[in-house]
Amino acid sequence: MPSQPARRALIAGLIALAAAISACTPASSTLAAPTVHKRGTVQASRDGASGARVMQILAHPDDDLYFMNPDLQQSIDANDQLVSVYVTSGEADGRNKVPGRKSSAKPNVADYAGARRQGLRQAYALMATGDTRAPWARQATALPDGTPIEVDVLSHRPGIRLIFLGVSQHSSRGTTPNGDLRHLWETPHTVTPTLISTGSPVRASHQVTRAGLIDTLAYLMDSYRPTLVRTMDPDPDLQVHDAKHRAHHDQRGYSDHPDHTATALFTYAALDRYRAPHAVTAFRGYYNERWPQALPAQIVRGKANVLNAYGGSPKGCDNKASGGCGDYDVGRDRSYGTGWLQRTSLRYPTAAPQLGQAPDGRLTAFAVLGGQAAMWQETEPGSGKWTAPKLLAGKGLLPGLTALLTKDGRRQLFAERVVSLGPGAKDNRREIVTTEQPRQGGPFPAWSSLGAPDHDPERARRVGGPVVTRGADGTTWLFARNWAKGVSVRTQRADGIWSDWRDLGGAEVQEGLSAVTDAKGAVHVFGAGHRTVCHWAQQKPGGPFVLVPTGLPAPADPPTALARPDGSLLLAFREARTARPLVRTLPANGDRWRDERVNLGSRGYGPLALQPIPGGVLLAARDNDGSTSLARLGTGRLPRWNTVPGAVVGAASLATDSANRPVLARLAPDATLHTQAVPERT
Repeated sequence: MPSQPARRALIAGLIALAAAISACTPASSTLAAPTVHKRGTVQASRDGASGARVMQILAHPDDDLYFMNPDLQQSIDANDQLVSVYVTSGEADGRNKVPGRKSSAKPNVADYAGARRQGLRQAYALMATGDTRAPWARQATALPDGTPIEVDVLSHRPGIRLIFLGVSQHSSRGTTPNGDLRHLWETPHTVTPTLISTGSPVRASHQVTRAGLIDTLAYLMDSYRPTLVRTMDPDPDLQVHDAKHRAHHDQRGYSDHPDHTATALFTYAALDRYRAPHAVTAFRGYYNERWPQALPAQIVRGKANVLNAYGGSPKGCDNKASGGCGDYDVGRDRSYGTGWLQRTSLRYPTAAPQLGQAPDGRLTAFAVLGGQAAMWQETEPGSGKWTAPKLLAGKGLLPGLTALLTKDGRRQLFAERVVSLGPGAKDNRREIVTTEQPRQGGPFPAWSSLGAPDHDPERARRVGGPVVTRGADGTTWLFARNWAKGVSVRTQRADGIWSDWRDLGGAEVQEGLSAVTDAKGAVHVFGAGHRTVCHWAQQKPGGPFVLVPTGLPAPADPPTALARPDGSLLLAFREARTARPLVRTLPANGDRWRDERVNLGSRGYGPLALQPIPGGVLLAARDNDGSTSLARLGTGRLPRWNTVPGAVVGAASLATDSANRPVLARLAPDATLHTQAVPERT
């Protein structure tokens, strides 16, 4: 792993370079169509020319194929520079199981690890060129301290690289007891070796420590300077395992593999040192099998095709020098049975730029960049031209920042923050934080802690992103998903005094809530349950919350609510299994939701956005290819999709500008804010 002096010298040079580039590069622009290429048509000289640099940090070969696709495919199609880093060799028990065949062959961990690497090359070649046999250049590259790692470059698309660190997956080959990745994180003095995979250009094993692995990831970030980092979920749900909820490969008491969690924690520790502007997204793992299917059939089919390429086949295999031609048990559509294929779940699924008008009419946007809150402002009301982002003080913020405007025009921000990333439970803490301008247009003070719904650090780590709304009497209502998968609330009175956290009780929901205040001043909060949309509502302003049956179908993703001036509520969500957008209305004083019958078909995935416009409502949805589709509802005409190109990190958002025009905002994979006024014909 890299030595500290070498790493510090490299970091200093890269930070200086990053500062020079950011000083002359617009950090905000109007939305323009990216260059989209058909598979196999990108010339090497233009490879990776989109401007986005994406780094994915995974525990095992195939984590990206199961849990990060279709986002991975979209990065390849958009011609992003792409580096996927695999921490472990994924050798498991060394058995490359062939479906339907009883094998008496002895386990071979080196062969199985090599076969999985070959499977990855096949999968990435298919995604990028359409040909699983496309050639790769494979070499051993030395880190500053001399440690070799394997770097594979796709010959026809050199902007695509796979990096294998080779950490041994299981403890039986560690130099200390329990030398696996989880113990490497939790026990600072643990030392474990790398595994030499069959066919790898790396020929010597080396020792890995906790500090050394963090150094390596930080070095790779400084070297490749990603604008978007994707990793796994650092804080998976607590999970009871029983006959109904199978343990599978979960760690005890949680809904994910221990290597996934440890890799995410190592990634966040390295990100704490990384200073170039960047966005971060964390993907759920085995969470996917416990919630309704959320991807349309065509995306699921595409993911399965890629996993089939990864799985390969022993028949006619001419890559025996690599230990095999893939992870055979995954091929032939066997990935359909895991429950992981049919969802792609972000840890913070509703994270989107917070867009709204300031008292002077200028649009203001907030998002998280590099663990800090970033603020953009229009240069003039309605101009569509934006300032460079201003980074607010305070580090460690996670995606999902929320903004409110007070009655006297001051901004109040809420976020979740990483308090500490230590090896022990007490050293690994998360909390909700807030900051509020003391005067209109003034600077933001330091973030102050609002704690978490539970004081126990292990439970507090499961807290979701904050969701807020303002009551008619000026009370701020703050909601967050808690460790029990329910909803907790904390309130701030108009005089600034905060209540304690309390649990609303009654139901389990997915991460991603929506809260609104209706025309009478009563507050409503919605979440995606296992079988229906869950709705907690006040019967009168300021009153207690009641879990109200909705009778709505199972949602695939978090619902989005909109309170309308006539007292009705509008709710938009995707239908489980089909991902078809559904829109429902609850009339004022009504007790039944009315189907709006938008008939927009199965298209895209993820949460929806709503914005009132003259004569109706604008609906925004992420499309199959990562772009954004828009439709106008309630205009008296049959709604239809119109697509705006450009990839989205997290979710897109909507607002209206000073001219009452709807504006679409997205954070792009190049870590810049993009906005566009939506044409009336949409």
